Amino acid sequence: MNLRVIACLCLLLAPAVLCRADDNFGTATKIDTEHFSIYYKSGVDINSLISQLYVSQTDQVLTNQTVNTSSPEAQLSSMVEVLFARASDVLDMHIYSLKANIKIFANQQDLTNFYNNLFHARIPCTGYGFYLDDERSIYMSAENFRREILGHEMGHAIMSRYFVVQPSVRIQEVLAGYIEYQLRKSK
Repeated sequence: MNLRVIACLCLLLAPAVLCRADDNFGTATKIDTEHFSIYYKSGVDINSLISQLYVSQTDQVLTNQTVNTSSPEAQLSSMVEVLFARASDVLDMHIYSLKANIKIFANQQDLTNFYNNLFHARIPCTGYGFYLDDERSIYMSAENFRREILGHEMGHAIMSRYFVVQPSVRIQEVLAGYIEYQLRKSK
């Protein structure tokens, strides 16, 4: 009798365990922000991430937030929060309780390999990043850590928590693309 119960539980829980992404970020450097935990693997230069992200004075004025330059970690953390506020404002969807991850691979090939291993498929669209709702994680490469790409993926994170019934993938891509467009335009 007990073996049957255990076997049933294993069958029910197996898909959930298999869906978990083994992304090997357990030993990665971690920076916590109000809404995100940023993980980046060894070989990723934090100063390079900062220079690619580019948060402008306009972004800071529009969000009523400032970038803290006291340390590279504080600077990256505050830049991510400014971009999150911008993405939320563009969508007019404010999720104050959102907590998600941003996981940064050292290079594009590592990101592509992770996606291929996870889904046994090619990474869609530009392949610069993607969001996994089950993991509440944005995955990007250090080579393409840009404001418009991060904003696009933040849009997916925002929408996944904002809507009770998720809009179609096409509608989500249009909305995330709109964030990307606005951030690219205001650079």
